[in-house]
Amino acid sequence: MLVAQGIFASPVHPAGASGLLRFDIGIAATVVEIDTTAPYWQKAVGSDFSVSDKYVGVPRLVVTKGLGAANVSGSYAKLSDTGIEVWGGSLDIPIIRGGALTPTLALRGSYSTLRGVDVYQLNTYGAEIFLSKGFGPVTPYGAVGKMRSDAKGTIPATSVTPEILLTDKSDSNRYTLGVRISLIFPKLVVEATQAEERSYSAKVSVGF
Repeated sequence: MLVAQGIFASPVHPAGASGLLRFDIGIAATVVEIDTTAPYWQKAVGSDFSVSDKYVGVPRLVVTKGLGAANVSGSYAKLSDTGIEVWGGSLDIPIIRGGALTPTLALRGSYSTLRGVDVYQLNTYGAEIFLSKGFGPVTPYGAVGKMRSDAKGTIPATSVTPEILLTDKSDSNRYTLGVRISLIFPKLVVEATQAEERSYSAKVSVGF
């Protein structure tokens, strides 16, 4: 579940919809607190992820495009010196379009997948509802929702044991608070999410 939180496809911005000419491109990262000495980490992940003593995080490219009635986002990360890749995407659909006096209320669906590890596959799915309100260049926002992780691991066959397939499906609630600051150049976003563990995300982007 900790790795699932790290690769969750959050575009790291308030949910909503923008016009067809709108786009945003930036670099984001989500960090999750972990124990690198724990047996599960040593056996399942090891040194494949960039880590400090307490956190794991992978920088990723995030692109968001307005569709008029919705926003669509895609993200990609590749771990250096490995064949591991993380692909993700999300779709924002507004329920209430915000105005000068009203907030924006929107639904977000998301999906991410980790590939490149022969003996391990991981997919995440998310459904969240976002509330945000802009005040000049500052837009605070909050969200509640669910994340599901679907993991499959393989223990290779040996001369005395057959191949063993291990699977795990887990659900977790997500509670997010964040803020976007729209400068002339660039835009800055930070958010914190409480799920199974606390995670923190940040993004620096440009667009119009």
